[in-house]
Amino acid sequence: MIAKIIPIKTVRKSNYSALIQYLTYPQGKSERISQIKVSNCYTDDQTAALIEIQNTQEMNTRARSDKTCHLVLSFPEGERLSLSDLSAIEERFCDGLGFTGHQRFSVVHDDTNNLHIHVAINKIHPQNLTIHNPYYDFIKVAKLCEQIEQEYGLTTVNHETVKDQASRVTHEIETRTGVESLLSWIKREALTEIKHADNWQELHKVLARHGLAIKERGNGFVLVANNGMAVKASSVDRSLSKGNLTQRLGAFIPIDNSAQSSRSDAKQYQPRPLQNRMDTSKLYARYQQEQGDSARQRTNHWVMLRQSRDQLIDRAKREAKLKRNLIKSIKSGRLAKKALYATAHQQFKTTIAVIKNDYQKAYQSYKTHHSRMGWLDWLAFEAKNGNAEALVVLRSRRTGQFKGNQVSAKQNDDGHFKDGFIKDSFVESISKIGTVTYKAGSTTIRDDGKRLIVLPDTTQDALVDILQVAMKKYGSHLAINGTEQFRLQIAQVAVQNQMRVTFDDKQLEQYRQQLMKQHTLSRAQSAGGIRSTPSTPRRSL
Repeated sequence: MIAKIIPIKTVRKSNYSALIQYLTYPQGKSERISQIKVSNCYTDDQTAALIEIQNTQEMNTRARSDKTCHLVLSFPEGERLSLSDLSAIEERFCDGLGFTGHQRFSVVHDDTNNLHIHVAINKIHPQNLTIHNPYYDFIKVAKLCEQIEQEYGLTTVNHETVKDQASRVTHEIETRTGVESLLSWIKREALTEIKHADNWQELHKVLARHGLAIKERGNGFVLVANNGMAVKASSVDRSLSKGNLTQRLGAFIPIDNSAQSSRSDAKQYQPRPLQNRMDTSKLYARYQQEQGDSARQRTNHWVMLRQSRDQLIDRAKREAKLKRNLIKSIKSGRLAKKALYATAHQQFKTTIAVIKNDYQKAYQSYKTHHSRMGWLDWLAFEAKNGNAEALVVLRSRRTGQFKGNQVSAKQNDDGHFKDGFIKDSFVESISKIGTVTYKAGSTTIRDDGKRLIVLPDTTQDALVDILQVAMKKYGSHLAINGTEQFRLQIAQVAVQNQMRVTFDDKQLEQYRQQLMKQHTLSRAQSAGGIRSTPSTPRRSL
């Protein structure tokens, strides 16, 4: 499992209410939220608990750091735990980080391939009103992850605690965006040559051949690409730190402007999709074109909004000036004119406030509906709109084997199945590795192209719908993988609903045939007037 604390960019942006609103918003997905739990509040009511936590935070006026800790616990794909186990794990992490007795919301999200828990913890203690900031939290979190993996039999993950922070951030960004970072590109394209440079002039030539330049910044060096992007040199490799480079090459000698302008840019960094098994050049070119067009449209629209706002403000100013001139020409007492001036000024302020508020609303609305999309988000958007190539690219990103409950085709099939009927269903979402979530009747289906993913505690009615979808996709001969309880349940559901299906696993197929014989015998006895209570055989596979 993976556990991490999500930092905020600035303290002023910390908003507990906004965080809870995001975590509890279903986003139009029927199975996004599995559980919402409130801890250490006087009530379990979410609205009242949220008010209580906000009041507790406001009572501490001395703290200048963020008053909210946003902890995320994520489990490997296919590994599902019961809600009681998830609650116990969440409590252990909170206690391990020193948040015993602190108020918190815990929200279990099940809308991605990885089951995960968001824990929004109030750092302000409800009784002492003091703030708690855990020190070396990444070490405590890593140790807890290792303990829980052993206790619950989860997949072991490398919890590296000494890895460079920039490398960790780069890896997270690449995983989230699917685009190669400048740091990774330098490691792949130029690092070997950089290490072999014997002096500053040779190093500048090597960097110039790759469209890079090295500059001093703060107490270290940065490598700057032609497009202005920069990365800390020591993050690329420790041998490129300022201390190591000056020790090896001598005092830093910057490149002169004439040499820099004449350098060859045969190689240069351009954001590109991470290397995978597919050629994504055409799709990525289309993505860049659409994003460029969208950016120009946003700029033009914002210019129009600003012009409209400024015109309305100018008109309001002219009207206010006209009102003041009229009041000035009125023959009335001094106090009466003063009251009229005050009324006119208040009307002017109200008009300006309305104009600015309308502008902000229009700006935010357009920004929300026409925001820049990342590469993977664009692929998911295209796939949801029926772009089969985009869906294939997303699915090519999947790594490792899925270990959860699943229904698929027989093992010797080539894995190319019929996806056309999905278009007739309501697609709720598509994940960044191509898992399609859609509706089949009243049941939510999760389909990654090679299998139908079945969540724990799925009802028998839902299993019937899943088997029917599987028969449409894969035919009547199916492979059932997962826990023994799940496999037995699938066989029982198939027999009880008289589905014409067979199983790839010989033992499971024998079990199904045995159930079928008992079911047929029971029906025959019932038809003959013989009352009997057939027992469902339960045996280990």
